[in-house]
This record gives sequence, structure tokens and C-alpha cells, in this order.
Amino acid sequence: MELCHCAISTQKTVVQSISLFARHQHHVVFLEGDAGLEYMFKFGYTIVLVTVAIMIWASLARAREIDTQSHPPCAFNPLCSCSKSAPDLGIVNCRDVLFPAVPKIINSSKLFMLTMDRTGLRELEPYFLQSTGLYRLEITNNPLTELPDEAFYGLERTLWELVLEHNQLVDIPSRTIRDLRKLRLLSLRDNDIATVAPDSFRGVESTLQTLVLADNSITQLAANTLAGLPNLETLDLSGNGLIQLDAAVFRDGLGKLTKLLLADNLLQYVPYEAVSILSRLRTLDLSRNRLQDLSLDDDEQQGSSMGGGNFRLTLDSLNLSYNELEMLPAASFTQFDTANVTLLDGNPLSMIEDNAFRSAKIRELYVRHCDLDHVQPEAFSGLENYLQVLDLSGNNLTDVADNLFRGFDNLRYLNVKDNLLRHSDQRNASPFARLNLHRLEAVGQRNQPVSLADLGSMRNLRSLTISNLPSTNLGPDDFANFSPELEELRLNRASLKVIKAHAFAHVRGLKRLDLSENRIDSIEPDAFTDVGHSLVSLRASHGLGSQLVGFPIEAFRKLTALEALDLSNNRLKAVGDTAFHLLRNLVSLELHDNQIDTLAKGTFQADIHTKLMMISLSYNNIKQLFTH
Repeated sequence: MELCHCAISTQKTVVQSISLFARHQHHVVFLEGDAGLEYMFKFGYTIVLVTVAIMIWASLARAREIDTQSHPPCAFNPLCSCSKSAPDLGIVNCRDVLFPAVPKIINSSKLFMLTMDRTGLRELEPYFLQSTGLYRLEITNNPLTELPDEAFYGLERTLWELVLEHNQLVDIPSRTIRDLRKLRLLSLRDNDIATVAPDSFRGVESTLQTLVLADNSITQLAANTLAGLPNLETLDLSGNGLIQLDAAVFRDGLGKLTKLLLADNLLQYVPYEAVSILSRLRTLDLSRNRLQDLSLDDDEQQGSSMGGGNFRLTLDSLNLSYNELEMLPAASFTQFDTANVTLLDGNPLSMIEDNAFRSAKIRELYVRHCDLDHVQPEAFSGLENYLQVLDLSGNNLTDVADNLFRGFDNLRYLNVKDNLLRHSDQRNASPFARLNLHRLEAVGQRNQPVSLADLGSMRNLRSLTISNLPSTNLGPDDFANFSPELEELRLNRASLKVIKAHAFAHVRGLKRLDLSENRIDSIEPDAFTDVGHSLVSLRASHGLGSQLVGFPIEAFRKLTALEALDLSNNRLKAVGDTAFHLLRNLVSLELHDNQIDTLAKGTFQADIHTKLMMISLSYNNIKQLFTH
């Protein structure tokens, strides 16, 4: 749709320009003679050329985002969709339609894109696509084992993207693609390819930008196998059986490579030497391998082309998730100068020792769902000036050293939910109270209760998620020292029973409130008075106690800005006919899984609830709806 809009807009510009020229042509001739007329002709011609260039660029830039599912049925088979009628079919999409061979009408038509997915295609005839002018060809999920050398004859200067995924190809179709001088993307994902020859991409080496060889059976890559691809930016080798990478596999020819995906292989060491020459590498994915540590392998330690391991990687993203890392000793990140976003999720980590990250610059660090039960006091030393996001959720941490985050003035988001945190002093003071956080998540049934008052020192806190409060009552004193900048508050599994009057008087800018998974039996009439103008979302799913069976009309009347209300999975039995009349901005209302038996006439009115789009009342006891 965006492509069409762009084309229509540019056409309007041309029409307006020509119209403007036509309206003023007579006056130009009269005032300036032939010179003025010639100038206007040149100006109009330039406008047309620029407009055509913009339209071509837009069509190429947005090609991948075209919605191929919304096109009408094709004349040659109504189970396929075509964006145009013959002889120019435009975008053709055939999915789950039996076509052992490409339909003959295809070669007599002009196409922009052709998709053949799950069609039972077993072969491509030579020269069959020569008249189509295809830009993108996608043949996927078919029993295709090989391609003839002349399969893409005639597409040498038009085919930019070739997707041959989830087929049964046993070799890279090198001779078939050799003359595709415009090819930018080649995807051979999920085939039966076992080897990659050094000349596999001869002929397309100067144009190829994205190469996908993921989910094949490639177990090794010889030296210089992937060299000589000077414009390659993305290389996906994930899902193969690679045990190691030859130090010279990328040598001399991948000067523009920025993304290297090696996930789901059998690598036991980080291939430092192989990637050391990739000067523009910014994304390295080594997740789901067999890495046991981040040290150099034996050959690299003896000193090779890295000069004794002096080369250091500079990355935007480093993914080490789901490997076999059991401990991060000191200086684990020596080979990394920068790893802005580092993921260590799902490793069997039990300890992070002091100075593990000392030599690296890391802004976001994720250590989620590991077996981490201890973090040394200086584990994150060296990251004080860089670390902004730290996620330690889903571990077995029992305590946090007092000086663990000393000097971390740039830390803005900390997540320690679902741990075993306990606090040593009797005041239950939070170990995070001295941080200058914007967002804190400490929810979890196993975390020890934390007093809200102890978190008031975080003056810039904007989002707070916490559970196991020491008191069952929520009142204004709990937020006495909080900053008015708090916008999101989630008090889940907090054992709350009472929401007192003016409970949120000190956090008047609150926009989103989640009180789910509590047992609230009482909400005083003025509980939400101070946030009525700001609160746009209120959730209390599984949040109301057994004593609160009637909709608390008086408390909710003040929520005039509310857009989303979720009171599902409670024991509500009665909803007054005027319960929602003051909630004029309500967009969605969830009341499902309650015990409501009737809705009075006039509960929802079109002239009041002009924005209401969704009401969920399923799984109640309603037997009849009364309407006007």
C-alpha cells in the first residue's frame, strides 16, 4: 500500500507541475520570448525525470514489503493471486497449489515477483523464465533437487533476489546463478547442501550483499571458501554442523561484512582469528553452540596472525546465549573492545567473578535464565561508564553486594525478577535504592518483600514492577518520596487487599497501573482521584478478592482519561447501568471470566462511548442482554 501511495503521490506532483506550466506558458512566452519558453520546457522535463527516478527507487526499496496476499485471483488458476491481469501479471503468488512445473502462461507474461510455495515443483525448465523480467523469484518448500544451468537465462540483468529455501538442493547451483549480474540476495536456507566450493559464487561475487546458507549440512569451510565477496554485508551460516572455522575462510574479500550469524552449530571456541579481518563486523551471533569459555583456542594462544591475540572486536551485538558457559572468570572479555549489546541467556552460569567484563565496553548486558547464584562484588567493574541496561532475571541470586553497582551512574534499567533475593538488614532496605534508574523490575514470588518507601530515593524512576510488599494496604505514604515522573506501576502478586483514598497523590503523572494477581477486597471512593486525568490503562486481572463482587463505581468514576480497563478473571457479579458512563475515553473493556449475570439497558451508549472498540464478556453467567 505504501508503494502505491508513493507512486500516486509522485504522479500527482508531475500532473501539478505540468498543469502549472500549462497555465503560465502563455505569460512566459509573452514576457520573455523563446528563452523563457525553452527554460520552462527544460524545467518540466527535469521534473518528469526526477519523478520517474523516485518511482523506480521506491518500487525497489519497498519491494519486500508488498502485501502479496491481498491481490485478486489469477485467471490461469484462481488459487494463485496476481496483482495485474495478463500480459503483465506483476506479482504472482502461488501457495499450496499443485504445480509440478511452472505454468506456461508465466513465460509469456511480464512479472515483478513470482512465489511458488508448496506447489510440488520438481524441476525448472531451461530458458522458461527468459521473457518474464523477474526482480524476485521465490521457490520454497518443494521437492526440487537441482537446477539446470539455463534455468535463469534471460534474467541476467533483472533478477535481484533469489530465494530457494526449504527445498532438497544438494549443491549450490553455481553454474545456474553465474550470469546473474544484478543478484543482491541469495537464500538457500534449509536444503541438503553439504559443501561449499571456493568458486561457488563466481559471477555474482561483485553484487551479492546477503547470503543465507542456514540450516544445511555444512560441517566445514576450507580456507578462502568465502573470500572474494567484496560487497557482502550479511552472511548466515546458522544451523549447520560447523565445528570450527578455518582462520583464512574469510581472508581477502569480505570488507563490507557487518553481520555474521553462526548460531546453532558445534563451535567449541570463539573463532577470533577467522573474524579478526572483518573490520566492519558489527553483529556476531554465536548462540546455541558448545562454547565452554571465551578464551583463545590452543593455536591462537601460540600466536598466529592475530599477533598473540592483540586484535579486539568492536561489535554492536554479541549473542552468546545457550552455550555451555559455567563460569565467567576475570578477563573473559579481553578480545572484545566493544560489545554494546551482549547476551548470555540460558548458559549454565553459576558465578561471575571479579573483573569478568573489565576490558570491554558494554551498554546492555542480558544474563537471563541461567543458574547464576552468586555475583562477585566487582563482577561488573570496568563497565561503570558504559552500562545502561542490566537484566539478571530468572536466576537464583540470593543477595546483591552493597558495592556491586557503586559508580554505575549511567544504569537506567535493572531487572532482577524471579530470583531468590533476600535483604540482610531489618528494615528491608532495597539494595537498588541508591541507583539512578528509570526502570526497575523486581517482581517474583521468591523475592523477599521490599518497602515502596525505600525506593523513593530514585528520583528519575519512570517504571516500577515489584511484588511481595510488606503491607497489604496501599496508601499515599507509600509514594511520599517518589518522583512525579513515575508513569508505569505494576504491583503483581503483592498480596494487596486495600487501596486507600488518595493512594496515588504523590505520583500524579501515572499512566499505566497493573494490580493483577492480588486479593483486593476494598477500593476506597477517592483511591484514583489524583490520577484520574492521567491514567490511561488499569489492569486488575485476578486482582480482586472474594468480597469485592460489585463493580466499584465510585472509585472508577474519577478515571476520565482511562482507555483500557481489564477486570477479567475475578468474581464480579453486578455491574451498574451507569458504571461506565463517565469513562468516555474507554477503548477496550475486559470483563470476561467473571460471574456477571445481567447487563442493564443503557450500560453502553453510542453517544457516550464513541471510542469503545472492544468489550469482552465471555465466560460469564449472562443469559440475556437488554437493549434499547
